[in-house]
Amino acid sequence: MSAQTFYLGVDVSLSELVIAHFADTAPLTKIANNAKHIKRWLKALPPACTIGMEATGTYHRLLADLAFTAGHTVYVLNPRDVALYLKSLRSRGKTDVLDARGIARYTHNETERCHPYVPLTAQQQTITTLIQRRHQVVKHRTSLRMSFSDSTLCAKALSRLMSAFDTLLADIDCQLKALLAADEALNIRCKRLCSIQGIGPLVSAALAMRMSRVRYANSDALVAAMGLVDPSPRDSGQYAGTRHLSKRGNPEERRLLYLAAVAACRNPLWKAIKTKLLLKGLPCTAVYCIVARKILRIAFAIWNSNTEYDPNLVGKACVPT
Repeated sequence: MSAQTFYLGVDVSLSELVIAHFADTAPLTKIANNAKHIKRWLKALPPACTIGMEATGTYHRLLADLAFTAGHTVYVLNPRDVALYLKSLRSRGKTDVLDARGIARYTHNETERCHPYVPLTAQQQTITTLIQRRHQVVKHRTSLRMSFSDSTLCAKALSRLMSAFDTLLADIDCQLKALLAADEALNIRCKRLCSIQGIGPLVSAALAMRMSRVRYANSDALVAAMGLVDPSPRDSGQYAGTRHLSKRGNPEERRLLYLAAVAACRNPLWKAIKTKLLLKGLPCTAVYCIVARKILRIAFAIWNSNTEYDPNLVGKACVPT
């Protein structure tokens, strides 16, 4: 760790950035969260700083992109991890200043195994946004449909609204298809992912965006990043805690992969795996999570080896050559 490196933590809000150095003696900085003030602040920094901030929807993106462009190492941190870390510091309160100082400390001490931030390309940003917006449309459509399921009130208006939802979803799907088709190499790799039972155009696009942004060391790292890591024990003495998924990462990507597992289990190949797992006494939800992990590992292998999917290898152990 170079003594010349400056570690900074930034508490991000809609209108303001509170910036703290790892060194407690360094003065705090408060600037407006806009391009003009951020660029001016970045110019005053020494080269090759390390800057940490929490993921805050879209509020952090301007700072992260500008800091990356200026040549600094940027970490966009999981808010839950940061919150737990800040609690461990035994602060006597919670303010933007205390949060910024805690984030600076986290950036200095805990980012050795974190992936540095890399801005999305325009194509990646558009595809990712469309996938997230599509989820919102589906969620609200389902909510409305269930709300009116036991009533015939406003039936015609509801029918028109459902048709409008369907039209919007179709338009989003067309835009996603066009964006993928515009990149021949990406389109070929997405089609390979689609050859896996259960994976369709939407899931393949989400997985492609995930694996093209970050190069994971192995499939275990990807499973962990998707929040589908094997349930971890919480045992102490005679106490056996409940196992549960970590649920880290993007919830929409995890939801899509779970649905892919449900769809895959309608295929005889995966249905046999599901039946085998059910015979072990596992609940259905746990079985689908296991299948989702298997599908994700296969997708990782296909993506990195750039080869075709071979269903004959599903369920068979890898033999070293």
